[in-house]
Amino acid sequence: MTRDSVRILCVVAAICAFSGLSFADDYARKKWWPSEWGADDQVGALNRLTPEKVAAAAKLINRGKIYDMGRVFEEDMPLFDLTPQHRKYSLTVPGATSWGPLGENRLAWNEDYISGHISQDGTQFDALSHMATVMGKPGDLNEVRYYNGHSHAEIGTGRGFTKLGVEHVTPIFTRGVLIDIAGLKERVMECEEEVTIADLRAALKKQGLDEGGIEPGDALFYHTGWGALWKIDNQKFNSCAPGLTDKAGDWVVEKKVILVGTDNWAVESIPGPDPKKFAPNHQKFLVENGIYIMENIDFSALLKDEVYEFAFVFGPIPFKGATGSPARPFAIK
Repeated sequence: MTRDSVRILCVVAAICAFSGLSFADDYARKKWWPSEWGADDQVGALNRLTPEKVAAAAKLINRGKIYDMGRVFEEDMPLFDLTPQHRKYSLTVPGATSWGPLGENRLAWNEDYISGHISQDGTQFDALSHMATVMGKPGDLNEVRYYNGHSHAEIGTGRGFTKLGVEHVTPIFTRGVLIDIAGLKERVMECEEEVTIADLRAALKKQGLDEGGIEPGDALFYHTGWGALWKIDNQKFNSCAPGLTDKAGDWVVEKKVILVGTDNWAVESIPGPDPKKFAPNHQKFLVENGIYIMENIDFSALLKDEVYEFAFVFGPIPFKGATGSPARPFAIK
């Protein structure tokens, strides 16, 4: 059995432990709803994106340079999976041309046929319907709870979610802050290595910022260096991930940001130090606090120019009822 296979089995085991009653009992006594924005709210931390916040972000643009933060969506990109061959992506342009020639001008054109797993791969954005907590017995959909306490029985269908779908996420234009953890350590972080609060503070200080400068409504990003493996070693990229500690996740929540983004597929270390917990920051951000997540981001252009504060722009594709969206985020400085 390979090292990567062992890691995948560890993830599977962690998920099993996560869904079991022994761990769920801790959450059965925990209630995170209604949210601070009311029992009917479906957009969570996006409520912090005020007109004043947008106007302040626009003032960060002084050079007019655009930095692409998204990766190319292609068939040989890393496709995270717990079981082989589960996630697929393919694009087909059939025939010499899809249609034509038509008219005396003999116009022809092409169309794409895309199939597979789209909303949770590549550079991607998590909607609030992406994660839930099982608070009762496995299989009881009345006690599978999402952001604002919505149950799966209430909002989940085989054709998408009736609430919390990605179509409710409006375009985002806000201040972005990038924390270069790999730069602080002067190396790519290790598999399962954790980013501590001390790391975040030290990296901010090195960049000439401090934690007091992170403001409500910001989009917060951190760089682990793991993205260097993208399409270089997909197997290693998928096998594990460095990420924020549980306490660092609490620190992020306290900052009241809109979104957390990183250069790998998790905002915590995976499999992680505690075998009884799986992806606790996903749960903390999406489920309990309505903070969105973006993964597999390319920070290389920003880092090359040492740009750590910028206007951040992103709009998800409004797939009705979807748990996420492919992402083409960008920064403007």
